[in-house]
Amino acid sequence: MVLRGTALLVCVLLLAACGSGAKTAVHAKGCTSPKAAASLRRIRADTAAIRAAANLPVKDTLKGNAAVSRATDRFLLDVETAPIDNLQRNRLIDLAAAALVGSCEQCFQALEAERPIVTMVHAAHGGDCPK
Repeated sequence: MVLRGTALLVCVLLLAACGSGAKTAVHAKGCTSPKAAASLRRIRADTAAIRAAANLPVKDTLKGNAAVSRATDRFLLDVETAPIDNLQRNRLIDLAAAALVGSCEQCFQALEAERPIVTMVHAAHGGDCPK
């Protein structure tokens, strides 16, 4: 059990380290509509809520606690409906996954399942502002 938790922690840290350009991926220079900016503020607040909830004690790291589950659900809804591109969406999921390290394995899996990887592979990233 400890070995699995350690392996999960290492994987999350490696994923978080892969996108070291967080500011450039999440905040395109001069390219954020007011709607997108509001969505990004809401998503940053969701990530902070995940981090705060992850610091609460849990009896079972598979299921986490109610606060982590609610915060993760809210984050997933906000990321899905935000008018941002898939590269930004993927990076925000990285940050949320790093925030809940070791507190809820099912929440982590839910975040991983929502990554827009297939869409990113088949769509050219031209760097245009999201509509």
